[in-house]
Amino acid sequence: MTAPPTGRDGAPPTGRRRLTYFHGQLLSAQDLRQEQEQFLARLRLHNLALHGYGVAHGLWTRPVPTPDDTCPDPRRTAPWFEVTDGMAVDRNGDEVIVPCGALPRHDLWRLLDEDERCHALEDIRSGTDGVTVRLTIHHCEEPVDSVRAVYTESCEGLPRTAYAHIREGFTLRATTRPPHPDPCDPPCPCASPADGASTAHECGDGRTVGPGLLLARVDHVRPDRALTPEQIHPEVRRPLARRPATVVTSVSWPHGGRLTTQQARALLGKDGLRIEFSRPVRTATLPKEGVADLFQITGGRGVHGTVMRLETRLTWELPDGVTDAAHQSGKNGNADQSVVTVETCETATETATAIRIRQTDREYLNDGDRIHLVLRTPFVLDVCGDPVDGTHTGGLVPRPGGPPAHRPGLLPPDGSGPRTSGTPAGAAGVFESWIFIDNQRPDHDPASEGEHSPDTGADTRAGTAPEPPADNGGTDSATTEERP
Repeated sequence: MTAPPTGRDGAPPTGRRRLTYFHGQLLSAQDLRQEQEQFLARLRLHNLALHGYGVAHGLWTRPVPTPDDTCPDPRRTAPWFEVTDGMAVDRNGDEVIVPCGALPRHDLWRLLDEDERCHALEDIRSGTDGVTVRLTIHHCEEPVDSVRAVYTESCEGLPRTAYAHIREGFTLRATTRPPHPDPCDPPCPCASPADGASTAHECGDGRTVGPGLLLARVDHVRPDRALTPEQIHPEVRRPLARRPATVVTSVSWPHGGRLTTQQARALLGKDGLRIEFSRPVRTATLPKEGVADLFQITGGRGVHGTVMRLETRLTWELPDGVTDAAHQSGKNGNADQSVVTVETCETATETATAIRIRQTDREYLNDGDRIHLVLRTPFVLDVCGDPVDGTHTGGLVPRPGGPPAHRPGLLPPDGSGPRTSGTPAGAAGVFESWIFIDNQRPDHDPASEGEHSPDTGADTRAGTAPEPPADNGGTDSATTEERP
């Protein structure tokens, strides 16, 4: 007598089934295959629902070094590359593993299909310095170990020989096509393309290239030129997560840098503090009072340590590069006098790729002052509805045209590309940064060289009031007396 199956009663008829075993049971190959598929489906669902998909570790792309001996390999003039060991989970929930010691090496040009190579050669002949290629890795399977069947069933029609095992592996592919937006949520492994799973919620940051995982973007690829490390950009790949947090990718000022009064005037009042995000953010979450604040902490001789809130105006850049009107927040001086004036009505569906925070009052910037920016990113929601992770880890978010924001032995949280804000856990912390007003520093101080270089023909005396910004809108025309 066999024991009844354990578990709860009343399971829906559409639920998953698994085998129960008893003495004298006759099992067929089809039963065992179904049992294996049931557990594989559960594993895929576990990977996507709890971990998401993306690169877990390793899988770095690097050029194959060219030999320096007297008889170089002529094939090394081609764009050869290699991929290190590592592990990833693809969009289907399958695990993609490159084992230790494999170190696959390929010619990137040969990985392109014939049509893409022909179009790339036409572009190169027209004068372009190579093409941009995106490298992807895919999960694949193949049957191995052919054996002779001892017994065959007439209903299945199996041959006398069959494969005893299935070997799981990977394959590398390359394409010149741009990636599609990365979905906010991992796709359901049970859904078919006919269900619309491949096009639903495509609102991410463009990292999806077919069913595979994007490993790197390689610029200026030519069939007759070896690759260099500068051509390979691994920051485009997706880290293993259900929803990678939106982070700050670049800022327009040197964090902790020292600027003269005139440089600070141009940065705060004319150009504004520009903050760029890794994916669009919802403009409806930007105009809230107190989301972005600019503080002036007085320094130098005499009275110092006083904290004043500067009146600011926040504008954003739409995804097509158009700067839209935005909001003006705060009154000159105290934080409890802040107000928000909404100049345009935005909907939750409108998004911005970057914001600018401009000073609109005529507050003085004296030698020794510190300008402190606070952007409360937990209140800023991205296109997927998640808060922006603005934790300014180490103050290493780079600025366009500036030096690389790296320190020896200190990798970004995801281990690739230029450092951004955020942490691997997605803490969604507040973004903070500051600059110092220093009129005594040399004009060519390396810490402040860049887009805001000193102008020798301008007045840089401490206590000089800034010119009113062009977009002030007449909000405050009063001036403040110079502090002692």
